[in-house]
Amino acid sequence: MGSYRSDDEALIGLARQLTDAYGEARTREDQDYACESIDEFLSEFKRSAPSEALIAFLGLPLTAETYPLVDETQMALAARGPAVVELLLRAVLGDVYDPAGPASERAAETIDELPRGEASLGLTEVLCGRGDGQLKGAAVDGLVALGGLAEPDLVAALDDPRGGDWAQAALEQIRYGREHPGAGGDELDAGEDEEAGDEEAGDDEAVDDEDAEAADDEDAEAADDDFANAGDDGDEADDDDDSAGDDGVSAGEGGAWEPDAEAAGEGDAGEGDASGEAAPDPSGPPYEPAGTDQPTPAPEHPATAAPGLLPSAGPDLDLVDDAYEDFLRRFEQEAGGEAPSP
Repeated sequence: MGSYRSDDEALIGLARQLTDAYGEARTREDQDYACESIDEFLSEFKRSAPSEALIAFLGLPLTAETYPLVDETQMALAARGPAVVELLLRAVLGDVYDPAGPASERAAETIDELPRGEASLGLTEVLCGRGDGQLKGAAVDGLVALGGLAEPDLVAALDDPRGGDWAQAALEQIRYGREHPGAGGDELDAGEDEEAGDEEAGDDEAVDDEDAEAADDEDAEAADDDFANAGDDGDEADDDDDSAGDDGVSAGEGGAWEPDAEAAGEGDAGEGDASGEAAPDPSGPPYEPAGTDQPTPAPEHPATAAPGLLPSAGPDLDLVDDAYEDFLRRFEQEAGGEAPSP
């Protein structure tokens, strides 16, 4: 095998060269040739090749051509059980051929594909191995994540000179998490309680707002009722004013009360109204209503007035004189004598 000291080294070197060949291929034909070579390698050596060789294929760029090759590699590694866990965990921590590639992430995926019991045993063997503190710390984290499932393997490792202390630390963390289920989530719980308190406060504020709105509605209804009652009182006052006008009383100039012109005209001319007060002096000035600058128009002649209506002021003296003279003439003609003196 040339410069390689063993077949395993040769297979590891070949796997890395094939991975580089695909990544550096400049033509489609070169990529296809690299994929065909990797496929042949897996078909012949996936069970016998060292795990380091298979882990080299986890660094392949993910394309439509390489996806089935990477998937086959992961399944071949997971099939090796607990013995491959340490190499995969080293790969997760960056101990791979190309640290900048996807090999570390795919190594973690491969550990997840292992059965939980095999993963627990493999991680416990890491604690008892010759790895450094970083590697064993990562194994402890994995075991704590498995929880109670890992306790039997950890208890069995308590007496191991290399892994006993690490196993004890993992057991304590698992048991503490079991006894304190809220550990690590206190801040989250406090945040949820605070949010719940805010929601309750918001509900209280909403209730207060609704009560305030209801009170405002009641005040508005009360104001509407008061306004309506005020309007009714105003209507009643208007009715009282109208009834007062019907009785022949109205507001005159200067605030004094004077007989209403229409009420004064009821009954026979020259007689007082129903209250016994005397009718306005016919010889006085025409009646002017309060609040107007123009005098009331002169009343219609009795002969032309509407039936049933009387003048709004006292009798006209000229009309009275004419009527009296006409009466004297008719009296002289009928009686044949002198008419009585007025």
